[in-house]
Amino acid sequence: MTAVPSFLSSLRTPGWRRAVLLRRGLAAVLLCAALASALHDVGAGASRALVFSRPVAAGEQISRDDVALVPVPDSLLPSSALVDPTAVEGRILAVEAVAGEVLTTTRLVGTDLSEALVGEVTTIVPVRLAEPEVLPMLRHGDTVTVLSRESERAEPDVIATGGRVILVDTRESPGTLLLGLPEEPAHAVAAASLISPLTVVLASPLPK
Repeated sequence: MTAVPSFLSSLRTPGWRRAVLLRRGLAAVLLCAALASALHDVGAGASRALVFSRPVAAGEQISRDDVALVPVPDSLLPSSALVDPTAVEGRILAVEAVAGEVLTTTRLVGTDLSEALVGEVTTIVPVRLAEPEVLPMLRHGDTVTVLSRESERAEPDVIATGGRVILVDTRESPGTLLLGLPEEPAHAVAAASLISPLTVVLASPLPK
């Protein structure tokens, strides 16, 4: 209880102690004013973009509560940043996001993402693997070869090469794997999945 009176007494009493306290108080006020001015300038001059307001897992549908429209400095703003909350509602997130991360079109399952990965007009095709336990080993952006093996054949058939992993969702069994492929190979994979079990192997990315 004596700390406040002692502090007030130091301010009332001329001397070195009062001078130090006054200088420190003035420095603190100036620092707060500078920070407030800087934050105001950043907010006033920055563009606005959607950022995640909470962590969102890959495969989840985005709701309006998951994002917030905030000022973002132009130097940190991606060219594909999104600004309309209604445009992302219900979209599927391809890669896990953290709170504060700017939302871009290439983070959402769709043509922008698949074209960014494959580099040409692509089709997104779901693949049900014969051995779904390999799904946790795959990562978004991996390049894979799709194989089919019929019971009477010794060697597997190569159905497609250069597939890019769009989404790996293991939240529910047996899990979901979405691949980005050019249209013709994508159709071949979809057709093969109807008649025989499929698997994938990791491969080196194809040169663009």
